[in-house]
Amino acid sequence: MVVIIALLWAILPLVPALWRGQIPGSPFTDLYPSVWGLGWFADHQPGFPTWCTDIAAPKGMPFYYSSPIHGWLGWPFVAVGDALGKNGVVIGYVVTLVLARAATVAVAWAALRALGAEALPALGGAMLYGASPFFHGYAVEGIVEGTDGWALPLWVWCVARARPAWSAVALWVCILSSWYLGMVAVAGAVVWGAWRRTAWWSLAGLVGAVPLLMAFGAMATGARPLPDAVRIAMGLQPLFQTPGWAQVNPFAITTWIGISAPSIALFAGRKNPWLVAGVLLVVLLSSGWGPWYALPVLRSVRFPYRWHAGTLFLLAILVSRVNFGRWGWLTLLPWLEGYAFSPVEPVLPGAPAGVSAIYEKVRGPLLLDLPGPIAMPPGVVNPSRPRARYLLYAQRFHHADSPWVPDFNGVGGTARPAWLDGFAAWEPMLDNEGAPMDMAAAKAAGVTQILVHTHELNGEQSLLLDALKESGCTVEDQRDGLVLLDLP
Repeated sequence: MVVIIALLWAILPLVPALWRGQIPGSPFTDLYPSVWGLGWFADHQPGFPTWCTDIAAPKGMPFYYSSPIHGWLGWPFVAVGDALGKNGVVIGYVVTLVLARAATVAVAWAALRALGAEALPALGGAMLYGASPFFHGYAVEGIVEGTDGWALPLWVWCVARARPAWSAVALWVCILSSWYLGMVAVAGAVVWGAWRRTAWWSLAGLVGAVPLLMAFGAMATGARPLPDAVRIAMGLQPLFQTPGWAQVNPFAITTWIGISAPSIALFAGRKNPWLVAGVLLVVLLSSGWGPWYALPVLRSVRFPYRWHAGTLFLLAILVSRVNFGRWGWLTLLPWLEGYAFSPVEPVLPGAPAGVSAIYEKVRGPLLLDLPGPIAMPPGVVNPSRPRARYLLYAQRFHHADSPWVPDFNGVGGTARPAWLDGFAAWEPMLDNEGAPMDMAAAKAAGVTQILVHTHELNGEQSLLLDALKESGCTVEDQRDGLVLLDLP
């Protein structure tokens, strides 16, 4: 029964988008980079690729895909889908998303049972955690690594069952799934070890995480500690917000818990005061406030709201310790309240999965899309993020590399080649003045064609197209608001 409920939760909110032939998730944030990254990772299997030449071409750049777990699990689905002439990367993304959502509920139930909860209360706690607005919001935004909430309860299950070796592996899996979930697990291990020594033994999993940290550090040379005000803004969200069914909000950051979950938790907390204290501690960490954020590890935390996974699981433990008897359905009240009233959309939106037929005319080896990506300071909404649909995702169709260097939300630190500056100067969002474009340098880098996305140019497409033609470029094709030009 638990598996069926978990699968229903995993699938049903995705059905409308799938029915429309779309990718489940919002096109305005991380979805397209996640889908593209999944395909790139799957294309380089078996292994753990850390250098990408699809971008920053022809040299390439260090790259760490945010969810190696999804990359490995999605690999066969991507390969088979592509072999059958289908959109393999979307198939792989959807399958692994469904598995992650279902596993987060099912494994949370198993962990709560291992901690002594009865079956029905454990289901209530598992839904509170695994089907929470927090994890559902990750699916809305396309933050693929965030959907693997199952890794934390897997670690809890191993510790509760007193399996030291497996608990170390599970802690490593937490870190592999998401740096933030790993952060929660490590903090939990340090505290829980005072009661269960297996939790301290699980910290051996940090040894296996060293290669992961080194690979990520090679890419994240552009990451810097956030100003206090920006970090706090990425912390606890307002308590009262417009429900998701009444708004369209692609930024599904939420620490929403409602009223019923803390009420039940406080009732259970009379016999579990340490758990209540743990909830308050994690909530404080989630705020992004405090002098401890100047410490070496915590100062690197960019999204403190993601401590909320710890808050949710502690609340789930408390909720699972209340037996409502013949009113057993009340154990699902926290989930029902969250699904109905949280600021996250109850049904996942959809993003276009197809691209224009003009991409069939792309030859490569390098295609220069105009306009390109824009880097924005942390905490500033980047209106160019939807361009990832053509800067990254469209590569699955035209197979040409891109000379542009995405900043990946301020983490990537690879410098843009100087010859791109003339092309980047035509960016309409930054009020730049048009500048001479070095066609000779572009050709030397391997660019053979330029694709102009006229709908992104705010009326300046005629000026740009005229400048390109004056530089010797000729029009190969134009349709769907796109103009493909060949370099001279």
